[in-house]
Amino acid sequence: FPSLARGTMDAKETAAAPPGATGQSSFDEFFNGVNLPDAPATDLTNKMKSFVLDHEAALKEMYKVLGEEVGDSWDAEHDPIGIDVTPLDQEGILSMVTKFEDNSQFNKIVMVFSYLCEEIRELVDLAETRYYGVLAMFGHRDDDGEGGDGSAEMKRKNQAEGKGAPPPIDIEPEMEMGQFLPFFQDLVNYINRAEAVMQNVVCQLACLYHPRQKLHMTTFKDVRLLPLFERLGSLCRALITFDAIISDNPNIGEGWHQYKRMIKYVRSDPKGYGVDEAQLRLFEGLLVRLDRKVLNATIFEDAISQEFDGAVSSASIISGNKVLYKEFTDAILSIIKKIGASLGADVETYPRTHVVDVFGLYALYRRVFASMGKPDKRMFKNLWEMQLKMPIVLLHGRAMWFPNLFLQNHAPLKTSGLNPAPNQIAKKQKEYLRKLDEDFRRKSEEIYMHVMLWMVRMESRQTLQNSGGVRGMDSLLNARGKLLINGLLLGNQIRNILTTSIAMHLALKVPILPKNVRALAILAEMLKAIEATYHRASQMVAENIAHLIGQTLFQLKRLIGPVRLSLTNKPQRRMTPGKTDVLSALNLAIDCLDGTPTYERRTVIEVSLCIAQLRKTMRSAAFDDVQYQLWKLDLLSSYQEKLKRACSCDCLYWIADVIPVFFEDIFRNPDQVTRIPYLLAALRDCQELLLSYDPTPPSQIIQKMQKGEPHPPTQLAKRFLDGFKNEVLGHFEKKIIKPLCREVENDLRLHIHSVVLQQSSLRKVKFKDLRKFFEMRPLKFFDVMIDVKEKVTHYLDMTFYNLTTVTLHDWRIYAEMRNLAYEEYGLKMAEVHLPGSSHYSEGLDILEIMRNIHIFVARYNYNMNTQMFVQQATDQKHLNTISIQHIADSIRTHGTGVMNTTINFTYHFLGRKFMLFSEFLFDDHIKSRLMKDIRWFKDNNEKLKNKYPFVRAEKFNRAIRKLGVNKKGETYLDKFRRTITEIGNALGYVRTVRSAGMAYSSNAIKFVPDLEDIVDFAELVDEQKLSTETRESCANLDAVLKSLTDSFGGNTEFLKVLVNVIKPALKKKRDKFRHLDNFHIIVPPLTFNFVEKMSIQKERISKKSGRGEASFTDDGFALGLAYLLKLLDQDTAFDSLHWFNAVKDFVNEKKAEIAAQKKNRSRSNSTDMQHVQLTLKRLHNIRREFELLYYSFTGARIFFSEQEKSNKDKEEKEEGKDEKKDGEDAKETSAAPAGSDPSVPASPAAGVPPPPGAPAAPVAGVPPPPGALGGEDQLPAIPPPPSGLLPPPPM
Repeated sequence: FPSLARGTMDAKETAAAPPGATGQSSFDEFFNGVNLPDAPATDLTNKMKSFVLDHEAALKEMYKVLGEEVGDSWDAEHDPIGIDVTPLDQEGILSMVTKFEDNSQFNKIVMVFSYLCEEIRELVDLAETRYYGVLAMFGHRDDDGEGGDGSAEMKRKNQAEGKGAPPPIDIEPEMEMGQFLPFFQDLVNYINRAEAVMQNVVCQLACLYHPRQKLHMTTFKDVRLLPLFERLGSLCRALITFDAIISDNPNIGEGWHQYKRMIKYVRSDPKGYGVDEAQLRLFEGLLVRLDRKVLNATIFEDAISQEFDGAVSSASIISGNKVLYKEFTDAILSIIKKIGASLGADVETYPRTHVVDVFGLYALYRRVFASMGKPDKRMFKNLWEMQLKMPIVLLHGRAMWFPNLFLQNHAPLKTSGLNPAPNQIAKKQKEYLRKLDEDFRRKSEEIYMHVMLWMVRMESRQTLQNSGGVRGMDSLLNARGKLLINGLLLGNQIRNILTTSIAMHLALKVPILPKNVRALAILAEMLKAIEATYHRASQMVAENIAHLIGQTLFQLKRLIGPVRLSLTNKPQRRMTPGKTDVLSALNLAIDCLDGTPTYERRTVIEVSLCIAQLRKTMRSAAFDDVQYQLWKLDLLSSYQEKLKRACSCDCLYWIADVIPVFFEDIFRNPDQVTRIPYLLAALRDCQELLLSYDPTPPSQIIQKMQKGEPHPPTQLAKRFLDGFKNEVLGHFEKKIIKPLCREVENDLRLHIHSVVLQQSSLRKVKFKDLRKFFEMRPLKFFDVMIDVKEKVTHYLDMTFYNLTTVTLHDWRIYAEMRNLAYEEYGLKMAEVHLPGSSHYSEGLDILEIMRNIHIFVARYNYNMNTQMFVQQATDQKHLNTISIQHIADSIRTHGTGVMNTTINFTYHFLGRKFMLFSEFLFDDHIKSRLMKDIRWFKDNNEKLKNKYPFVRAEKFNRAIRKLGVNKKGETYLDKFRRTITEIGNALGYVRTVRSAGMAYSSNAIKFVPDLEDIVDFAELVDEQKLSTETRESCANLDAVLKSLTDSFGGNTEFLKVLVNVIKPALKKKRDKFRHLDNFHIIVPPLTFNFVEKMSIQKERISKKSGRGEASFTDDGFALGLAYLLKLLDQDTAFDSLHWFNAVKDFVNEKKAEIAAQKKNRSRSNSTDMQHVQLTLKRLHNIRREFELLYYSFTGARIFFSEQEKSNKDKEEKEEGKDEKKDGEDAKETSAAPAGSDPSVPASPAAGVPPPPGAPAAPVAGVPPPPGALGGEDQLPAIPPPPSGLLPPPPM
C-alpha cells in the first residue's frame, strides 16, 4: 500500500512544520555543519537496505511455512507438479504377441491367459479404488457427540469466531439405502463379471490341462502357469474382502432391513404411493437378486459354488479332470512355499494380503474338485498352521479376516493333529497378542534403527558419484536399486506389524497397553518418514529409474539368451513341437524385454517364461536369479503404487480415540516434538477413505473421467473430512497448545517471583525443555496452518495485557516476563502500550488550536449534540474539554476576526486531508475491491432486496486486514476511517466556532433594543454637525453594531461554504477524480469498522486503567461521512444500499436463530448458556452502536441539506453559470476562506489566490493573511473556486 503510506507520511511531515517559521531557529544551529545533500541519500540508502533485508527474511519465512512439511522438500500432498515414473506404452497385448506369426496356436494361448491376467488385475484394482471405501463408509455419521472433547472444543472455537457449525447429518437408513441402490446394482454387475472371469479361467485351464489335449502332452505337461493362479487368487481375495466389509458394517444391514420394510408398506398399497404394480413386481425381483447376490455377505461363497461344468460340454473336463486337479494342487503348494518362506520373518517380501489369495484359491480348488476324493491333508495342515505366524489379516478399514474361520466356513476338513487345535484357537490368539504386546517396543526399536540406517544410506546414495567407469556405474545402480527395494520392504514390514496389532486389539477387544502407544505412533510415523525420503529422492529416482529398469531387463536377457541360443542352434529335424513352443516363448519374452515394462508387457513376459520351462533348461541358481529379477522388475516398475499402499496409515481412523494419547505423550516428552509433522502426515492418510463416500455408481464415474469431466467429492464426504480435521485439531489444541501455554506462563511467573521475592526454592521445580516446541516450523494439516509459536505468543500477549489492565502497578513485572520469554523461548511479544497517567490541567487556547489543527483533530473527539470536544482518554486522570463557552471566551479576548482566520486554516487542512482521501481510493488494492463490490451488488440487487449485506462489510474488513497492519495494529481501513474522523472533527470545530461566535455576539448585542431598526449614528452626527472626533466615534459604533448584527443573524453557513468551494473544482476535473465515485460502497465497511472501534473504546471506560483509548463519543466520523457524501454527490447512491436497514435485519435474524436454538435444545449446560448470553450481548451492542451512528449521521446530513427550488429548470440554469457568477452568489451566502496564509503548512490548496481587494483582520498572535479584511467587524469574501484545488491522484 505505498500510496496510502506515502500520503500519510507527507501529511505528517507537512503538518509538523510550524506555521510562519521563516527565520533561523535552534534546529538550524543544531544542523550547522551537516552535509545536507548527502544526508538524505544516506538515509534513503539505509532504509532501502533495511527493507531489502527484511523482505528477504520474510520471503525465507514464507518459503519455510509454505514449502516444507516433514523435510527439505515440498510436501507431496501440496506439490504443484509431480513425477510419475510408472512405465507407459500404447502397445497392447495383441500387437505384442502377434509379431511372431510362425506359431499361431502358441500365440493364441499366450494372448488368452495374458488377457485374463490383465482383466483380473483391473477388476481387483477397481474393487480397491471404487468399492471398498464406499462400503466401509456407508452409514457413517459425523454427529455432534462424535470426536470427543477435542472436536467439541474446536466446534465451540469455530462458533466463537463466527464460522458457525454445519447442521448434524440426519439421513434415515432407508433413504440412504435408496440413494445407494444404483451403487449396489453396479456392484452386482461387478460380481457377475468377476464370476464370469473366474469361470472362464477355470474352463481355459481345464481345456488346456487335459489328458486328451495334444498341447498338454507336447508342451504344457511340465508348464505351471503360476501368474494366472496368483491373479485368480487375488480375484478371490477381492470377493472375500467384499464379504468382510459388508459383515463388519452393521449400517448396511440396518439400512437394508429398513428399506425392505418400507417396500413392504408400498407393496400393501401401491396405488396409495402412486406406484405401478407391474413395475413394483419387477423392482422386487431386482431387490431379491440384490439381497441374494450382495447383502447376504455370501459373494465369495456364491462365486466358488457356481456351476463350472455347465460352461463346457462335459463334466469330466473340469470336476473330473485329474490333470487339472494335479496342476491346481502343485500350483497352490508352490504359492504356499513361496509366501510361507518369508511369512513371520524379519523381512517379508510379500504383503500379508497375498496369504488371503492362497486361501481363496484353495477354497475354489476344494469346491471345483469336490468329487475327486479326499482332499490333501498335508496341504490343509500347511494352511492351518499359517495362523500361528499370522492369526489375522486387516483387509480394509475394520474388515478383518481369520484363517481358521475361513477354512471352517469354505473348506472344512476333519483331520487330527492340527496345530493349533480348533478348540485352542482363541487361546492361541490371546497368547499371540500377549507376545506381540511384550515384544512390540523391542521390534519397533529394531525397525526404527533399520529405517534410520536406510534413510542415511538413501541420502548418501543421492550424492554418491560414479568414479569407476562402467563397472562403477553398474555397482552404483545396483546399490541404488537395492535401496529402493529395501525401502518398500521396510514399509511393508512396518505396515504388517501396525495393522496386525490394531486388528488383534479390535478383534479381541483388548485395550492397547500404555507402554506401546508411543511405539504404535512411531510405526505410523516411520511409514511417512519412508514416504518422505522417497519424495526427497524423487530427483535421483527420476534420473536413475530408467537405468535401474534397463539394468534388470539386461540381466534377464543375459540369463535367458543362452537358453534361446541353444535351441536356435539345434537342427530343425530335432525340434519337437514342444521345443518349438519353448523357442517361441523365449523369442516373445526377449522381444518384450526390449520394450517398456508396462503391466501388459510384464504379464506377457511372465506367461512366456512359464511356458519356456526354464527350470528344466537352466541350473537352479540361474533359475532363482531369473525369478529374483522378475520380482525386482515388478517392484521397480510399479514402486510408486506399491509405496503408496505400503505406507498408507488410513487404519488410524478406526483407532481415533488413541490420537489424543499420541499428542499427550509428545507433550510429556518434548524431545519427541520432531514426530509431530510425521504424525500429522500419517493422520492425513484418512482423507481418501473419508472422501470415498459417494453413492454414484463407479461405472458412471469412470465414464465421466474418460471424457475428461471432473467428479468432485460429495458434500457429506467433505463433512466427514472436516469433522475428522476438527477432531484432530481439537485434540492438538487441548493436549499440546493449552498445556504448553500454561507451562510457559508458570515457568515465567516462578522465575520472576523467585527473583522478586528472593525465594530460590521456587526455581527448584523442574520444567521440561519446551524450547523445542518453538523451534518447530509451522505445521500444515490439510488446509490449516498450525504455528505453535504464534499461538503461545498470542496467549501470553492476551494474558499479560488483560492482567496489566487490572493491575497497572504490575506493568514492570509483565515487561520483565516478556523479556524473559524472548530470552528463554524466543517469543517476540507485543508491548502492552498502556501509558502512565498524565493530563492537561490547562485548557487549549483557540489560537493554539488554530495553529495545530492537525494535532487537535487527531487527539480530540467531537460530540455533535453538545458541540464539545473531549480529549481522547488513555491513562489520564483528567481530561481536557473544549466547549462553546470556552471558544466564545477566546473570541471575546482576540476579537471576531479570529473566526475568519480559523476558517482559513481549516480550509487548507481539509485540502490536505482530501488529498489523502483521494489517494486511498485511487490505490489499486482498494479501487479493485470497491469496483468488485459495486458489480456484485448490482448483480445481486434483487436477491439482496436492495440491501447491502452485513456479512459483506465484515468480510471487507477482514480482507483489508490481510493487506497488513502497522505497529499499532491498525489496518489501512482504520487509517482511512481516522482520516474521515479528522475531517469531521475539523468541520465540527468550524461549527463550534460559529456557534461560539453567535454566543459571543448575542451576549454583546443584548444591549441593543431593536435589531431590526438600528439608528445610523454617523448620519445623526452629520445632521447635528458635531465635531470630527464625535463623528469618528459614531462611525466606529455603527461598524461594531453592523458586525454584531451580521454575526448574530446566522447567515454565515460555513459548512455549506466548504462544500461549495471544493465541489466545482471536482466537477471540472471529474475525469481525474472518477475513482471517487466508488466511495459510497466503502461506507458500510467503514461504519462497521467504526462500530467495532467504539464498542472497544466504550468497554474500556469501565476499566480502571489501561493503555488503550477509551471514549464514549466520536461524532466526527458521522459528520465527516456526511460531508464527503455531499461533496461527492453520493447521498442517493449510499441511500440505495439501505445499509442501516440491513444491519437491523441481520441482528434480528441472529437473535431469531439463537431463540430457535434455545428452543430446540433439550438440555443445556452452563457453558452453552454463557456463550448464548455473550452472543446476545454482542448483538445488542452492535444494534445500539449502529442506531447511535445512524442518529448522528442523519443529524449531520441536515447541516448540508439545501432548500428545494420550485423551478427545476431554474436550478439547472443556475448550475451552468460561469465562475464569476458563482463567486458572487457565494458572497451573498456568507463568509468562507479568504486567501492563503503564509503560516499555513503547504497543502494542495496552498496556491489559492486571495480575492482582490480583501483586507485581512488583525488577530493577536496570528500574522494577518494577505488579502484579509481590514477590521474585525467585517467577514472575508468567498474566493472563486481555484482551478488547481486538488492535485491529480498519484499514478
